Amino acid sequence: MGPKKSSAESTLQQTLLKTNANASANAPSASASSWPTEGTASTSMDSVMQLLHKLGEDQTKILEELKKNFDEIRKQLTETNTVVSTFEGKMSDMLTRLHSAESRLDALEDSERQQCDTPSATVEDITTLNTKLAQFEDRERRLNLRIYGFPKKAKGKDVIGFLQKVLPEILQHEFEGPLEIEHAHRSLAQVKPGDPHRALVVRFLRFPVKEQVQRLAREKGAVHWREHRISFCQDFSKATQVRRQAFQECRRLLHQAKILFGIGYPAVLSFTPQTGLKYTTKKGDCVSFFTKKKC
Repeated sequence: MGPKKSSAESTLQQTLLKTNANASANAPSASASSWPTEGTASTSMDSVMQLLHKLGEDQTKILEELKKNFDEIRKQLTETNTVVSTFEGKMSDMLTRLHSAESRLDALEDSERQQCDTPSATVEDITTLNTKLAQFEDRERRLNLRIYGFPKKAKGKDVIGFLQKVLPEILQHEFEGPLEIEHAHRSLAQVKPGDPHRALVVRFLRFPVKEQVQRLAREKGAVHWREHRISFCQDFSKATQVRRQAFQECRRLLHQAKILFGIGYPAVLSFTPQTGLKYTTKKGDCVSFFTKKKC
C-alpha cells in the first residue's frame, strides 16, 4: 500500500474525481478510457501543491521587498523631517530678525517724521551760527597781533620784556612809556623743518596801542631785526584765517603786477587796477582777472 494521504489531499482528490465524473456524464460519446484514474488525480494534486508552494515563496519575496522599500522610505522620511526641522529653525530665526528690522525701520521713520515736523537746525542755521561764532571769536581777539620772523631763541624767557625793548627799535618810534602788553606766547601750530618760525601771539592791554603798532609797521613797509624779516598781522579765528588764506594766490599775482590791494574783514579782497577799484570775495574772480590780462 502507498503512503497514507492527509484529509486535505483526500478531499481535494475526491473533488477532482467528482468533477471529472460530472464532465463524463455530460459527454456520453466519450470513451471509458477518458475517465480519471487514481494516478491521474494524484499527479494533478502534486501540481497544485507545487503551484501553491511557489505562490507562497513569491508572496514571501514580495513581502520582503515591500518591507525593504518601506524601510528605505521610512529612512528618507526621517531625513526629510530633519531637514524640515532645520529649515523651520532657520525660518524662525529669519522671522525674528525681520521683525527686529521692521521695528527699527518704524523707529527711524518716526524719528525722521518727528525731525521733519520739528527740525533742530537747518544747514542755513548752522552756517549762520558758525559765522556768528567766528565773529565773536574775532572780536575776542581784537587786541591781539601775530608777529612773524623772530627766531625761537631770540626772545629768551621774558617775552614781554623782549618785545617792549625790540618793538620801539624796529618800528623806530618812541612810545609814551613802556608798551602795555598783557601776555605773549608762541602759536601752537607746529612747523616743518625749513618753514618760517612760529608766530608770536601778542595781546595788548589797550586797543589804540595795538592799532598804533600795526599802523607803524604798515607805514614802515619792510621791518627787520638782525637780518630777520618781521611782519605784523591781525590775529583772527581759524575760520576767518581759512577764508583769508584763499586769496594767497591772488596776493602773489597782485604783488607781481605791483597793484595796490587790501583784505577787509572778514575776507574781502580789494585792489585798484587801471580800470578802477574792484572788490571780490572769491579767489576765482581775481585769478580770472589776471587770466584775461585786464591790468
